[in-house]
Amino acid sequence: MEMQLTHIVILLATGVGVGFASGLLGVGGCFIMVPVQFWVLTSIGIHPKIAILVAFGTNLLVVLPTAISGAWGHTKKNAVLWKQAIALGISGAIASMLGAFVATLLPGNALKTIFGIAIIAAA
Repeated sequence: MEMQLTHIVILLATGVGVGFASGLLGVGGCFIMVPVQFWVLTSIGIHPKIAILVAFGTNLLVVLPTAISGAWGHTKKNAVLWKQAIALGISGAIASMLGAFVATLLPGNALKTIFGIAIIAAA
């Protein structure tokens, strides 16, 4: 298992593209980054079950600092309804822990299918 320079370039280019699109359009890049990361990880020999979990986990980790940054900026403008934000945050934290637990029980193909359905539904 060795990551080639090509893989690194692909990940960096995808990250730059996703970052640009996110800043320009205000959309998240999970729908692009997860498949690219999954492809890179499986192409270097990581088992698909582990690869899909790592791809999801990595993208979810990126959401936290982004959300904190956004909340900080909107708080400065007094544009945050804190009562609702706290309720949403607590329910989201509970649901994410439940979802993470369920994801560890599902096969990698099921996770890929669920992700694809979610992307199509969001579109």
